[in-house]
Amino acid sequence: MAKSNKNGTPVKDKMKRIIIGIGFLALLPCLGWTGELTGRDIAVKMDAVDTSQDYKRTAIMVINRKGQKLVRKMVTYNKKYGPDERSLIKFIEPPDVRGIMYLTWSYEDIERDDDMWVFLPAESLVRRISGGGKKGSFMRSDFANEDIEKREVDDDEHRLLRSEEFSGVDCYVVERISKKQRDTNYSKRIVWVRKDIWLPMKIEYYNKRGKHFKTAIYGGFKEIKGIWTITKIMVETPGKGSKTLMQYDNVDYNIGLSDSLFEQSNLKR
Repeated sequence: MAKSNKNGTPVKDKMKRIIIGIGFLALLPCLGWTGELTGRDIAVKMDAVDTSQDYKRTAIMVINRKGQKLVRKMVTYNKKYGPDERSLIKFIEPPDVRGIMYLTWSYEDIERDDDMWVFLPAESLVRRISGGGKKGSFMRSDFANEDIEKREVDDDEHRLLRSEEFSGVDCYVVERISKKQRDTNYSKRIVWVRKDIWLPMKIEYYNKRGKHFKTAIYGGFKEIKGIWTITKIMVETPGKGSKTLMQYDNVDYNIGLSDSLFEQSNLKR
């Protein structure tokens, strides 16, 4: 007769269940389940950090290139329209760039190209930026025009590479490859994502030859109205001997911005 434990369960049956359970756990990696997040899961969490309906912020952009220094001051407005977003960047200083505005309409639908316009007050001209124009430099900085557009989760293929610390903070390292290679400067981006607040700490940019040529470092993390916010970005392009610091201030969320602020027809007013 088989021995039983205190609960009356035969010992052999109990051992069989333990062995089967161990075997199932050993098979899980082979079945593609490891308990780890996927690259896309991480991108979704990053996209969900900003829970606001709209925001306004001021910014100082300092460009250093081969000993020359340029300083730009601007105000940025952003508003969500369901899954889509619109943003307006208005330059305030210095006088030679005052009144220049960039308006962007970003769409979640990856089959639809984002719309971008720039208003040049000296010419009283609204110019559409599309295709190759989005690869150009944003106001002579280390940012490209495409860098100021919102990237939707499914604009890219995401692959989790590893976990590691960056500046003492636990991060996921995710590779992001654009699904529309013709519309970007980059063959890929490698992103270090904080595991605690789901914001980037570093992005490495690779050109179409697969060479790492530009790096962005993110900092000044602050919780504003319950939303974790980046207030400082440093972008460096060693091959050009240049770097750009973008510093945000006076960040305010859910202020009820007017729709008219984001109309292309109002850029000249």
